[in-house]
Amino acid sequence: MVGLLCLFGLSILIHGQNRAPVPAQRSPRRTFDFGRYTGNKPFKLNTLPTTPYGPPWADIVLKPQTNMLECDGNTAPVALCYYSGPGPTAPCILDGLGIANCTCYEIPAGEAYYVDINAILNLDDYLKTVAVCGPSGDRCLPAGSKRAPVCDSINKNTLIPGADLISTFSLYLDKRKTEYPQFAINPTSCPNAAAYAGCMTAPCKRTGKKDPATGLALVQCGCPVYNGPYQVGTEISANQCELNGNYVWSAAYTPPPRQ
Repeated sequence: MVGLLCLFGLSILIHGQNRAPVPAQRSPRRTFDFGRYTGNKPFKLNTLPTTPYGPPWADIVLKPQTNMLECDGNTAPVALCYYSGPGPTAPCILDGLGIANCTCYEIPAGEAYYVDINAILNLDDYLKTVAVCGPSGDRCLPAGSKRAPVCDSINKNTLIPGADLISTFSLYLDKRKTEYPQFAINPTSCPNAAAYAGCMTAPCKRTGKKDPATGLALVQCGCPVYNGPYQVGTEISANQCELNGNYVWSAAYTPPPRQ
């Protein structure tokens, strides 16, 4: 499992190696809220500049081998938005209010999942996790040596009040790529700044629908939108980086190493 995650991180770095790093930028003021999920329940959005490349909802991964915290998913299902974008099964559609409504796969309990420490959207859980795991997550290596507080909050479904489950990263479908080759992890770099959905730790609601191909339940996640360069999780052509209409990719950004 850890080896697969390292390959995922390395593949992103390789795809971005010849790109110049994007200059550090100030985190923009948020243009969205999770009120449709949280209602009147207390929730503090994390707006801290967790990296120089964007706010938490930019889903920045500086060090794939340490930033991606491994969580024990034995007690909780999670959502996987890694393959969401133009559809037809898992589209991401802009709502015009700073959020993309992304259809994602519900990964059943019993599978390990991963959380980008830079992309924890709950402020309290981010601060608690950094205190235990360190700013880059290295204190929680090897996996399981320390329990990341964000994992407990996701497993107890307290990270974002009102959500049925939380969007994270999982290798569940990649492990079945022989049966479903469309889910093989093969990131594509999109170097031109454009809008994308930052789905890591976003809140999700069940839809009652199922994907007939995989048999997995489909959920809808409210993913904050960010504008910048990014990597799409699967292989696409360069002209597919920016989608037509109101569609966007669920994506993240791993900056190339500085020269």
